[in-house]
Amino acid sequence: MQELTNLLDWKRALREARRQRRISQTELARRSGLSLSAVKAYESGSRHPSQEALSCVIEALGLTHEEANPIRAGAGYAIDWNAILNQRYLSEPEKLGEQVQQYPWPVFVTNQRIDLICANRAFEKVWDVDLSSEFLEPGGRNLFSGATIPRFVRQMENWHELVALMIGLMKGDPRLEQNLESPAPWLQDTIRRFLEGDPAYVTRVLDLWEKTPPIPHKIRHRYDVRWRYRGERPMRFVGVLTVADIWNELSWNEWLPADGQTW
Repeated sequence: MQELTNLLDWKRALREARRQRRISQTELARRSGLSLSAVKAYESGSRHPSQEALSCVIEALGLTHEEANPIRAGAGYAIDWNAILNQRYLSEPEKLGEQVQQYPWPVFVTNQRIDLICANRAFEKVWDVDLSSEFLEPGGRNLFSGATIPRFVRQMENWHELVALMIGLMKGDPRLEQNLESPAPWLQDTIRRFLEGDPAYVTRVLDLWEKTPPIPHKIRHRYDVRWRYRGERPMRFVGVLTVADIWNELSWNEWLPADGQTW
């Protein structure tokens, strides 16, 4: 935000946006409901618009969020998060289970703790698990603690990369600095379960935790999956992690087959 404020000449950006759209200052004043003198003063810099007035100008020019948010920041105002997120990246959690079943490749949804919320049949097949009868206890479907279960570990050919991704995302949470001695409240049960796992893998994860840097949170992450079905048949996927529900912090994961053999 500070970089945008320092670098962007928002007055010039407004003026150029108006000229590119071939809108006169008089027409912009009419569309925005502001006075002509106000429009001229904003573009020249002799007056600073209120947040409401700037929004009126932006709306009158028909600017996209990509165009408008640097202008808002340059003028010293917050970017329009509400307009970006309102009614976007939302879902009805109870319908996610139906949605994941529509895909022929592995798809699953995880929450803030990296618990498996729902998964499709392709996921169960690849992981060689029956979710209708296995891991039914509360907290039993956590993917982080699952990384210490031998039956799953033997299938993860790039175990280090996958676990490092989970660790990096946990450590990259901008709200709280994560550490195993004092984890965030929503991770305490996850860390406890992990520490109760196979000692050999717990030691490996602890070593990875020390070496893995935080991964900044983004709307989309890509990662590679090298898998061995039942520890034998090699499979390759391109993993894509995106937002399923931003308010409830649910993540949508797809494992797209990366070669013909995997298909």
